[in-house]
Amino acid sequence: MGTFVFQPALLALDDASSLECDGGTVSQGDSEDSVRDKCGNPQKVTQEGVDSPIIWFYNFGPSDFVSYVSFTNGIVERIQMGGYGN
Repeated sequence: MGTFVFQPALLALDDASSLECDGGTVSQGDSEDSVRDKCGNPQKVTQEGVDSPIIWFYNFGPSDFVSYVSFTNGIVERIQMGGYGN
């Protein structure tokens, strides 16, 4: 099995206004705790630099788009979608 290297800066991502999870809808302005309550723990968390946003990665499977939720100061700043998950 290959190694998954997470590099969101290299991916073509589309902005989204919200993210639908089993526990509810995530939108800009939601807190980290709110996102965790709605979507569960992310599969991966990354931050490119000290002053960069923290990015949570969600892969809900092959029938859904991979989601990237960016946080600044613990608040959702941006939601992006990539290709289909696995």
